[in-house]
Amino acid sequence: MRRNIILKISIGIVAFVLLFMLLTTLFIEPWAAKKIQTAFNKSSDKYHLEIGKVNISIIKSGIELEDIVLSPKLQNDSLADFKGEIASVKLMGIKLFKVLFKNDIDVREVNIFNSHFAGELPLQEKKPGPAKLSPLNISIDSLVFDRLVVNVKDRLTSQAYSLNDAVLKVYDIQVAKQDTISPEIIRQFDFNAQKYASVSADSMYTMTAIGIDYAATSNSLSVDSFSVHPNYSNYEFTDRDKFETDRIEAGLNQIVFHDFSAIDFIKSGSLTSSYIEIGKLEMNIFRDKRKEFNHVNKPAFQDMLYNYPEKVNIDSIGILFGNVTYTEHAEGATEPGVIRFNELNALVFNITNDTIYKTEKAYLGFNAEALLMGKAKMTVQMKGRLFDGQNTFAVNGNLSGMEVMELNPMLEKNAFIYATAGRIYAMNFSFTANNTKSSGQMNLRYDGLNVAVKNKQTDDTTAVKERVISVIANMKIMNSNPIPGEELRQGVIDFERDPEKSFFNYCAKSIISGMKSSVLKTPETRKESRKQRRDK
Repeated sequence: MRRNIILKISIGIVAFVLLFMLLTTLFIEPWAAKKIQTAFNKSSDKYHLEIGKVNISIIKSGIELEDIVLSPKLQNDSLADFKGEIASVKLMGIKLFKVLFKNDIDVREVNIFNSHFAGELPLQEKKPGPAKLSPLNISIDSLVFDRLVVNVKDRLTSQAYSLNDAVLKVYDIQVAKQDTISPEIIRQFDFNAQKYASVSADSMYTMTAIGIDYAATSNSLSVDSFSVHPNYSNYEFTDRDKFETDRIEAGLNQIVFHDFSAIDFIKSGSLTSSYIEIGKLEMNIFRDKRKEFNHVNKPAFQDMLYNYPEKVNIDSIGILFGNVTYTEHAEGATEPGVIRFNELNALVFNITNDTIYKTEKAYLGFNAEALLMGKAKMTVQMKGRLFDGQNTFAVNGNLSGMEVMELNPMLEKNAFIYATAGRIYAMNFSFTANNTKSSGQMNLRYDGLNVAVKNKQTDDTTAVKERVISVIANMKIMNSNPIPGEELRQGVIDFERDPEKSFFNYCAKSIISGMKSSVLKTPETRKESRKQRRDK
C-alpha cells in the first residue's frame, strides 16, 4: 500500500515536471522571447532585436537566448549598414527575488557565444553624450564574450577596426540606476584575441597585433607580434603629403608588459609598467628630402613626455635584438642613401612625467649598442635630467674599427662623395646639449683617408670636373689622425640646435660636427701642426 502511494506521488511529480516543461516550451519560452524583443525594440530608436529561441531552466535559475540578430531600424540612418549576430546568450544564477520584487538584475554569470558585429559606422562623428545603460540596478559577477568578432569601418574615412576570435572576461560589474556607458563600470577583466587590426583615417597605415593576452591577476600583457605597415610604397607614401614626412615600417615580436594595469589605462590613460620587453625589432624609415620642408617647431623629447596628459611611469623598456634601417633621398640625388644599425640591443629607463621630480633629482636614460652598417660595434649612452628648464642631456659613445668605404651607401647618395680608401680605428665622443646648442669633444683615430667627388646627375667620379674637385677635396682633408710625428687631434663638437628638427637629427648633426673638425684642415689645425713641429 505504501509503495503504491510513493509510486503515485513519483508519477505525479514526473507528470507535473513534464507538463511544466511542455508548458514552458510551448508557451512560456515563446512568451519570454516576445516580451524581451518588445521591451528592447520599444526602448531603442536605433536597432531592432530578433530572438530565434529562448530556453528557460528553473533548476539552474537560468535563461538562454539563441540566434539573436541586431539590425538597424531605419535604412537611411547613419547606422543602417551595421549589424550584429549572436549565436547564444546564457544567463546563469539569476536571483529571481530581486528581479520580481526589487526590480534589480543580479546574475552570477553571463556567457555570450559566437558574436559577430560588422558594418559601417560614423566613427568620426561627434557623439551626443554618454548613453544611459539601464533604468535598473545591474550586478553581474562574471560576463564572458567567447569568440567575439568585430569588423567596423568609418562611413566617411578609411578608418577601420577588426577583432578576430577574441575572448573577453569582465568581473564584478556593478551598474547603478541611470549609470552611463563608461569604463568606470568595469573593475577588472581578462582578454585575449587572435588578431586585432586598425587602419588610420587617412589610409596611410595599418597596425596589426597578433596573439594578444592580458591577465588581470598578474597584470601582464603579452603580444606575439605587433606591426606598423604603411599601405603605400616609399614614394607613393611621401607623394601623398606636401611636406617631408617619415614613412615608418616596423615589426615587433615577443612583447611583454610587466606590472601593467590595463583597466587604469582604459579608464584614465595612465601608462605604468615595471618593465616592457621587446624580443625583436625590425624598423625601416624612409624620408624624401626633395619634398618641401614643413617649418614647424618640434618639442624636445623631454617636453613630449611632460605634455602627455596622463601619468607615465615606466621603469624600463628593453629591446633584446633589432635592426634599424634609415633611407633618405637627398635633394639632387638620383637614388636614396642608406644607413643601417644591426643587432641592436637597447634599454630605456626611468620614463616618467611624475611632477615629484620637479623637486627631486631624477634622470631619464638610454643605453644602446649596435653594429653600424653591420660591421662596426657602436655604443651610446644618454642621460637627461627630468624637469630641467633647458632640457639638458649628455651623450657618450664610441665606435670600433671599420673601413670608411662601408659608409659609402650613405655618403655617395647624401654627401655626394665616395670614400676610395681609409680605415677608422676608433671613435669616441662626448657632448652635452640643451634647447639651444651642443658642445663636447671627439677623438677620431683613422688612417689613409681618400675621397672622390661624384656628379649628382650621372654619379660619375672620373670626369675631368669631378677629378679636379676630388683633388681639391683631398687637399682640404687630413688623411690620418694622428699625422705621423704629431699627437692625436681632438675634434670639437659644436652645433646649434634646429628647433624644427628631431632629437635624433640633433644628436647626429652634433656627432658629424665633431667628425668634420677632426678631418677637415682649418687655420687652427694648420697652426697647431706647425707649432707641434717647432716644439719638436
